[in-house]
Amino acid sequence: MNFGYRRIRNTIAVLVCGFVAITIFEIIDLSIQVQQYYSGWFMVFLMAMLVSFYVKKKLAVIALGSGSQWAQWHYYSGIFLFLVYLKHIEYSFPDGIVEISITIFYLIVMFSGVLGVFINRVFARRLSYLDEEIIFERIPLHLAKLRRDVEAVIVESVEKSGSTTLSDYYFSNLTGFFGRHHFFFTHLLGSNYGFLRVKDGLNKQLRYLNKTEAEYALELDNMLHRKNTLDTHFAIQCILKYWGMFHFPMAMILFLVTLLHIVLVYAFRGAA
Repeated sequence: MNFGYRRIRNTIAVLVCGFVAITIFEIIDLSIQVQQYYSGWFMVFLMAMLVSFYVKKKLAVIALGSGSQWAQWHYYSGIFLFLVYLKHIEYSFPDGIVEISITIFYLIVMFSGVLGVFINRVFARRLSYLDEEIIFERIPLHLAKLRRDVEAVIVESVEKSGSTTLSDYYFSNLTGFFGRHHFFFTHLLGSNYGFLRVKDGLNKQLRYLNKTEAEYALELDNMLHRKNTLDTHFAIQCILKYWGMFHFPMAMILFLVTLLHIVLVYAFRGAA
C-alpha cells in the first residue's frame, strides 16, 4: 500500500474517532453529567496503552506485531489522545497547580513525540546512507583504534621521510580532532562544513611536504574521512538512542501526575 495513501487513511480514521469521542462527551454534558470524569478516565486508558509501546520494545522477543506497526499505532493514538484532551479541558488553559502541571508535561510529551517521529524518519534514513555500518557501543573502540593507526602512520612518516613537517602539523592541529568526537550539531544538520575546514588545512600543508611525506599525508587524509564517518555515526546514533530516554520518563511523569489529579478530584469533589 502506498505510504502517502496509508498516512491519509490513518489520519482520517483518527479524526473520525476523535469526532465520535467528542460527540459522546458532548452528549454526556447534555445529560447533566460532568463529562470530565468520563473523558479523564478515557485519557488514562489511552495513556496506559501508549506507555505499553515501551513495554513492547523491551519484549521484542515476543511476537506481538512488528515494531513499525506498533510505532504507527503509537503515533496516531497520541493524536487521538490530544483531541480527547482538548475536549477534557473544554479547549481552554486549565487553572490549578496540578492541572497546569499536567498540561505542561502533556505538551512536553507531545512535542517530544512529534520530534521523535522526525528523528526516526529522517535520521534513521540518513544513517542507512552511510557507507559503513557501525554499532554505537563499539564507536569508542573504533575511535581508539583509528587514533593508534594514525599515530603509527605519523611515526612511520618521520622514519621514512627524515622530516617532521607532517608530524609537527599533526601534533599541532589534528591530535584533538582524532582524540574525541567533533562537529556534533553540524553532523545533525547534515553539514560537513567543520570537517571540510580540517581537511582543507591538511591539503594546504601538501606544498610544504617532501614526496614521501606527501604520500603519508594522503593516507592521513583517508583517515580523516574515516574519523568523519565515526563522528557522523556518533551524532546520529546518539539522537536515535537517547531521544527515548527523555520522552519515556516525561510520559511516565505525566501519567503519575494524572493519577494524582484523579485522586484529588475524587477526594475533594466526590465521584459523579
